[in-house]
Amino acid sequence: MKRGKVFVDNEAALVEAGELVGAFERGVITKDEIVGDLLELIKGEKNGRTTAEEITVFKSVGSAVVDLLTAQLAYETYMKSH
Repeated sequence: MKRGKVFVDNEAALVEAGELVGAFERGVITKDEIVGDLLELIKGEKNGRTTAEEITVFKSVGSAVVDLLTAQLAYETYMKSH
């Protein structure tokens, strides 16, 4: 997580996602290091990866629909670039 840009599906992930809570408790990352949420990423208000070397971490505590939409966005973005 420390090496990547961390995005969440919603604010609840900051207190419900065990991986994030544990990282906060151990001082691996802080809440201020969360880059943004899924909506900000999709709307282009926040930038995800800008190079192939960068890592984007997405933590979801939402529904499977959000996971499916995220996968679709990633796929469509990839297909447009190749």
